[in-house]
Amino acid sequence: MKTKARAWLAARAGEHQATCAILGCGRPTMRARGAGLAAFHCRKHVEHKARHGSHWHGTYSAAELKPYLAAATSYLRPRAESDRFIKAALSAIAVLLEEAGPTEIATRLRGMSPRRRARIALARLRIAGIKPDRFVAIVLAVTALIEEDPGSHRTKEFRTVQIAKALHRLASGTHRVWELPDERGRLRKVSELHAFPRSSGQVLRIMGRAVEEHCEWVVEKHLPGVLALKKKRYGQHPRCAAAAAR
Repeated sequence: MKTKARAWLAARAGEHQATCAILGCGRPTMRARGAGLAAFHCRKHVEHKARHGSHWHGTYSAAELKPYLAAATSYLRPRAESDRFIKAALSAIAVLLEEAGPTEIATRLRGMSPRRRARIALARLRIAGIKPDRFVAIVLAVTALIEEDPGSHRTKEFRTVQIAKALHRLASGTHRVWELPDERGRLRKVSELHAFPRSSGQVLRIMGRAVEEHCEWVVEKHLPGVLALKKKRYGQHPRCAAAAAR
């Protein structure tokens, strides 16, 4: 396999840029260094894309997502029983969670396939009690934020990864505490474990796509309503307001 990879690189030795395509980076591309297949980006920005879904845009924080999530939740609640697209998405995600199978502690994930680890991440959300309506709200919220933010990266991969990242934050790790009784019989903490699975790579893509595909019609029909409610309650995105003031 390594011989084939070397032959492939040798045949395409000239098909690359010398430096990373990200403005201001200046580092050599991975192929220029002979240390990977990326023809237009350096290792730093390739790894950045693996983690965030974009070579240059970072992950949105929970604080940035909060007003969009609040608007999406409020918008969905009165329509969940009557709207056929929302009902279908909720039912499909409920099945997705049930079929995710058993969970596993974070320290035992090494060596598992990305698909298996994505299923375990979904199972962890199910066990944490995260309901399907929260999944749909997050898909709508992330899509609305990307749509309104003029500085966002509007690609499907970025949106998919951001959805998975937002879900991952809800129940991402394994937390254990061990206690033993002291001489008076009172329980005392003697050890604890906090382990978090790596939030990067194909796991995020598989997990995000699995959820996002069930919400496509909800986004198609209700994204304008969620955006309108968000603007009414919380105003425009800060970058929109800054651009309007100039």
